Amino acid sequence: MSQPRILNKSNLVYIPLSVTTAHTLNFIFNSPLSTWQEFPPKLPTSVYSSIFFTPLLLFISLSFEPIQTRRRFYTLLSLALIYISIPISFRGLYSPKLQHAFVVHGAMFGLKIFVFLKYNWSCLNQKSSNQKEEFRSLLWKIFNSRFNSYIIPPKKENSDEKENSLLITSPTTSQINKIIIYRTLIAFTKCLILELTIFISTKYTMVIPEKPYQLRLIEFFTKEIPAFTIPLMLQYLNFLLSVYLMFSVYSYDIYTIISAIFYRLFLHSSSEDIHYKPILIKFDILTPSEYVSLKEWMITFLFNTKHLFSEPWMASSPRDFWSTRWQLMINESFKELGFLPVKNVLAPFFPKKIANMMGVLGAFGVSAIMHEYLIIGLFDLWTGEHAFFFMIHGVIFILWEAIFGREKKNENSKIKRFLKWFLLFIINLSVLPALIEPFKRRPEIFEIPSYFAKYY
Repeated sequence: MSQPRILNKSNLVYIPLSVTTAHTLNFIFNSPLSTWQEFPPKLPTSVYSSIFFTPLLLFISLSFEPIQTRRRFYTLLSLALIYISIPISFRGLYSPKLQHAFVVHGAMFGLKIFVFLKYNWSCLNQKSSNQKEEFRSLLWKIFNSRFNSYIIPPKKENSDEKENSLLITSPTTSQINKIIIYRTLIAFTKCLILELTIFISTKYTMVIPEKPYQLRLIEFFTKEIPAFTIPLMLQYLNFLLSVYLMFSVYSYDIYTIISAIFYRLFLHSSSEDIHYKPILIKFDILTPSEYVSLKEWMITFLFNTKHLFSEPWMASSPRDFWSTRWQLMINESFKELGFLPVKNVLAPFFPKKIANMMGVLGAFGVSAIMHEYLIIGLFDLWTGEHAFFFMIHGVIFILWEAIFGREKKNENSKIKRFLKWFLLFIINLSVLPALIEPFKRRPEIFEIPSYFAKYY
């Protein structure tokens, strides 16, 4: 008779859920009434953290099985709305680092939560017979956040390319060691460049205009007052490079290195013994089927998946930049929550091209809402600059394809591709301040990690 497994996926949620709920209730019942005279009250950091994580843990605990009733769906929807509203409600009351972590996680997990609810709402309405086979819990979706569309396609047998690499299904020890060393060197190089960009921004600081950029653009067209200066634009480009390097290293490269080391130690085995039992199964942490699923996912993530950023500086069209090169972790969520719903609603009433155009605006609209959520939660202000930035990029996306058509691979000559790249660069440059300035106005809150800043 097998003993019950303590470290199963349910207990990994229920245990911290019980602790955080008990901690929150203990504070509520034992704190003086004066604490609650203002809303939201200034709570101890541990209590604020418990309040933040409790709705998320509750949501995860209720998402291990398919949603079969509307009551359960609306319960989960209510938990989702409470979860994303907490960092906004408590903005300005806690340290920038803590608030930054909660706002960013609220935005990222919020996207995954609403994609999960959208999928289950469609399953609930369709009453699909194979729902149980297709169902994936929220915990699985958070963990497996990359989509099949980002898997590197295998090269064809008759390809003219020098390397004819196929998808790796069983990596060797040398391949694992190679990816650990390669990613470590790349991350180290990026960190050095990141420190250089931080040094430049620290050494050459400039006053950022307080007036929102979209209003300065109106003044430029009506009164011919310059909306920005060349030194400011150079500073914005340096800051954009810093943000790119920060996200690239801390949101992908480091996790890749840790995952590769974990795979090398616990999932990869060079033993040919057919009776060999992996340590994760031996200590009853994973079942054999969970072990196989985790191993397959790790191989796909480490060897067959595109990087989070795929050389965005090489983009020669808006579609190329936003769909295949920039921030591939969340752009699929914008498609699910913005593009497809708007397109599907308008498709019966308008031509396909019009529905697609409005769907593009819907995707950029969801991105605008998410970024404004970040600005409000981090800085406790709203200027509308990020909404302007992303919606104008949606318009640029539509106008670009209306004028040039949809770009096909290897269709353009190098000269045409360079001219399109240069045009896109100028266009992006002209609206870049709307993205950068909200962060630059409050550098004490949005701080890019630096190991040598104290010596500057």
